[in-house]
Amino acid sequence: MIYGVPFEIITDNGQHFCSSLYESLLKLTQCCHVKTTPYNPQANGQCERHNATLVPNLVALSNQSRSNWDNKLAATTFNYNATRHDSTGYTPFELMFARQPRFTADLSSSSTSTSLTVSHYHHTMQQFIEHAKIAARTNNLRHQQSSKQRYDRHRSNPQHPVGELVLIRNRNPHINKFSSKFVGPYTIIDRLHDKTYLVKNDNT
Repeated sequence: MIYGVPFEIITDNGQHFCSSLYESLLKLTQCCHVKTTPYNPQANGQCERHNATLVPNLVALSNQSRSNWDNKLAATTFNYNATRHDSTGYTPFELMFARQPRFTADLSSSSTSTSLTVSHYHHTMQQFIEHAKIAARTNNLRHQQSSKQRYDRHRSNPQHPVGELVLIRNRNPHINKFSSKFVGPYTIIDRLHDKTYLVKNDNT
């Protein structure tokens, strides 16, 4: 509840999001619970995109067994929030708090902070928020258009010949985020449709 009670929460269909305790909490706070369709991560694209960035950083900082990943979560999240995003032109920290984060390296700086009156600080923050809101929205739209053009330019309908070895996305609902995302290899034995293939596991 750091930022207050949310109006809406979007989740997947994980057991912890479908429990009676969780539903009771949502009912108590009058929060709307929206669930994505199964096996459709695109329905919660912002969250999935964030996890796609966060998880590799956690893996890099965690031990070999990945058992201490939760100890690295705070540092990894702060690093993400303090990094400027091309899509907005700002760091998430700036957009949230209307100021730059303070780093440990700043402790040795000889520069002194400027003292502001409450009214001056309030006016300055309001100006920054209004400017950042417009600039971030404009930058984000421009970035989306650029990404779409780049994606469409190189998009093709891949053709896989019979006999080719392929990997299949792991759809096991019990795997965690640090498990392998693909299983195989499998051998293509027939092409049933434009994007549908029949494969076999050579190990079985």
